[in-house]
Amino acid sequence: MQHLLIRQRFSDYDTWRKAFDSLADTRQAFGMRTVLVSRNADQPDEAVVLFECADADGMRRHFASDALRDAHRRAGVVEGSTDATVLLPAE
Repeated sequence: MQHLLIRQRFSDYDTWRKAFDSLADTRQAFGMRTVLVSRNADQPDEAVVLFECADADGMRRHFASDALRDAHRRAGVVEGSTDATVLLPAE
């Protein structure tokens, strides 16, 4: 099991959240489960999201998908602001 940590900036939280929520079924189909959705306390225009990913290949396909690119456009994600970190279990 891997986790994916996403940080990204947006122009309006409500718009961002609506686009984020619209992909819930898509993420689930790719083996992703939302663990945490929050905002950076020091930068309220930044979302911090943690996903649990049962399928690493599915996670990569979702991250490269047209559906996600379209959601980012609809969400008002600031171009170049998305930072994605794959987290592996500690052994």
